[in-house]
Amino acid sequence: MKFVERCPKCGGEVQTKSVKKSIGLGFVDIPTAQFCLNPQCDWYQDFSETKKPDEIKEDVLQIKLPSIKDKIPEIKKPHTGTEVTQKYPALKGSLRNVIVLGGVIVFIVILSYYLIPQFMHLPDTSDINASVTTTPAADIVQGYVPVQASAPAIEPEQSESYSVKMDVGHGFNPAVININRSDTIVWSNEEQQRTRIVLVSKEGLFENKTTEYAKRTFYQFNRSGTYNFVLAAYPSLKEYPNATGKVIVK
Repeated sequence: MKFVERCPKCGGEVQTKSVKKSIGLGFVDIPTAQFCLNPQCDWYQDFSETKKPDEIKEDVLQIKLPSIKDKIPEIKKPHTGTEVTQKYPALKGSLRNVIVLGGVIVFIVILSYYLIPQFMHLPDTSDINASVTTTPAADIVQGYVPVQASAPAIEPEQSESYSVKMDVGHGFNPAVININRSDTIVWSNEEQQRTRIVLVSKEGLFENKTTEYAKRTFYQFNRSGTYNFVLAAYPSLKEYPNATGKVIVK
């Protein structure tokens, strides 16, 4: 059985019946039968009864594959500058304006880079200072120059120490002593009968000082005047009337 384009019996037109089978991304029209379109002709052939679809000749198959353009989106190529300006004439003028404006800005920046430092630069005063001639002081003023004499340094007074013995029976030895300011009196306890005695300042130069035998106590006098001292019992502070002494500071 062969696929025909005209009816072999009457020569009239034939019609082909087919079924679609999908293959990959497309499909295949497989003819199943043919019959004559002449109503007076009964010619008919059935391919499905005699042959399998894969046994039909290639000229019988009508393969229709979909276009790749229908399945894959169109890949858009990047537009070149010429295509952009041709497609968008208004953009061509705007692009030119942007280029010109950019060139102007670059020119202004370069110009300011060279001009602004010159305006802001301060004049160099080294030449001015070099042109000024200084005249030595010896050439301007000649003659006697008074010099203020410095006052002589006052040497501090040398302080001295004086020893005064004391006991209850004899009082102070010496009973009266003359000294200078900044001098120091050193009192030495010579009382052997009593364990402790107290040295009292009548003018309150210092607090009462308790001393023992062979012990010493001292005081530096920095003010002029007459100062009286007395010995007193410990701890009652009862004064001994005959144990008195005096220091006169000049």
